[in-house]
Amino acid sequence: MTVSDEDEARILQKTEYVQESMTVLARKQSLDERTYRHSREQRAIVEREFQTAIEACLDIAAILITSIDEPMAETNAGRFSQLEASGMLSQRTSEQMQKAAGFRNILAHNYGEDIDDAVYTTTSRTNSSGSYNISVKSESI
Repeated sequence: MTVSDEDEARILQKTEYVQESMTVLARKQSLDERTYRHSREQRAIVEREFQTAIEACLDIAAILITSIDEPMAETNAGRFSQLEASGMLSQRTSEQMQKAAGFRNILAHNYGEDIDDAVYTTTSRTNSSGSYNISVKSESI
């Protein structure tokens, strides 16, 4: 795999963006459910940070797939499957990122009380490394 200097710089820029988004989201974990639900501004911040962080990960995946001269997957989740198949992601990471891609679609195309439940639940849960466990069932939204 060969990544150009320009692509490497883009990957680093997007990685920094994701780290900054995770910092914002970590701060938002202190919001109690009532405050979160009653503040459109807070909900908008959380939703946007999740969506754009996931989109940055999708962009990184696209850069990496292009660098191995593979055709781009037809779906966002498929990008992470491709990276797993090429040995760039573990199965566990691939599965989590595929869920994140689905969550991004929910964020981009749905709104209202159901999405508020999904986003609040996701925001309030982290694993021991501080990363988010995405466990949203898109069919319930």
